[in-house]
This record gives sequence, C-alpha cells and structure tokens, in this order.
Amino acid sequence: MLKLLHFVVLLAFCDKIFGLPNDIEKCRINDERCLIKSSNKVLKKYYGGITEIDLQSLDPFMADKLRVLHDYGVIQANGTLWNINLFGLKSATIERIFGFDKNLLEIHFKVPKIHFKGLYKAQASVFGFHSEGEGIFTLNFYDFSAKLIIKLQPYTRNGKTYFKTVGSDMSSTVRTGDVDATSLSRPLAWLINQGFDVVLRSSIKSYVGDVWTQHYEKKVNNVLNKVPIEELFIV
Repeated sequence: MLKLLHFVVLLAFCDKIFGLPNDIEKCRINDERCLIKSSNKVLKKYYGGITEIDLQSLDPFMADKLRVLHDYGVIQANGTLWNINLFGLKSATIERIFGFDKNLLEIHFKVPKIHFKGLYKAQASVFGFHSEGEGIFTLNFYDFSAKLIIKLQPYTRNGKTYFKTVGSDMSSTVRTGDVDATSLSRPLAWLINQGFDVVLRSSIKSYVGDVWTQHYEKKVNNVLNKVPIEELFIV
C-alpha cells in the first residue's frame, strides 16, 4: 500500500503543470521581436538556471564527460574530457529566435568570448607532431557566432500539449582562439596556437557543431517537457 501511495504521489508530481516565472515576458508564438527581447532578458537574469522549469545552468554550461574521437584535417585525437565547464554564455546576445509555429526552434546568437576548462587524457597528432598526456585543459574562442536549429515535435500529455526535441544542428564561426593543456609540450602548444585558424577549421564542426549541440538540445528538451505550449506563449 505504501509503495502504491509513493507511486501516486510521484505520478501527480510528474503531471504538475509548470509555467514561466512571472517576470518573464510571454510572447505570441510567431512574434520574433518579442521573443528576442524576452529571451535576452532571460539569458542575462537566469543564466544560472531556473529550478522550477528544469532550466539548468547556461553559464557555466557543464558536461560530465565527453569521448574524443577526432580525425579531421590536421588533428587526430583519441581520449576523454571530463568535468568540462563552458563560460561566457551570459554575455551572449540573441539576434534572432523563431520557428516555434513551424515546429522548429532556430536561434542566432553571438558571444564575445567562450572559455572551456576541464580535465583531459588523450593521445593526439597535430600537424604531424605526436603527443600524449593528461591534466587540465583550457580553450578560448573569440567573437563566436552560431546558428542553432532544434527540431520540435508537439505531443499531448494529460490534455496539455508539449514540445519535445527530435534532432538538432548548429553552424558556427569564430574569429580566432587559443588552447593550453598541462602535459602538452611548449613547442606543440606554440605550434597549435600559431596555426589556430587551421585548427578551428579542422575541429569546430566536430566539437562545437556536433558534440555541444547535443547538450544544448538536452537542456532545451528538459524545459519543454516541463512547460506546456499554452504556458510558454500567449495563445
């Protein structure tokens, strides 16, 4: 009987209707100007997350563990990254956000500087020079611009309509950047940073465009699973 009661309580909690905090301006689903204004306010105030709607931290944006299998251009790498923190998104500016009325979320944004920090263990070949090591790594991107597209699918649960994410993609550009890592030889670090534009062209699609996009999609899906469409927009 006690187990049944726990199940009923859990089910009731899962079906609870969540709404946006009262200070967040709600917009009509196709009002891009309003959505841009409201989203930028949310980003500046709530970059640390909103517990009630399961919006997790955007700055730092955290990932527990990533597997590195990279074989693009001048970089070949095999290893693991963990305890990864991405800083800088609270300084982002959302320039466009639209598509909800077409079951799509498209966001165009730019960030002056993105800073990654975490732990690594890897073997790599960069410009033909081989190295391996483990320790702390840092990676900076300057003048980062991106277009994130997340496909949405509406569904009904207990009489309310929700969105769920069903795929994503991101394209991005960076003016330049730099990288450092303990156990990485000084000559190799210098070589990477001297040719960082080549490194960017070789790796940005693989890591920023593919790996991190999956994490953005997951965070968006967490929110959409909590908040019905009727609570997200003016209907």
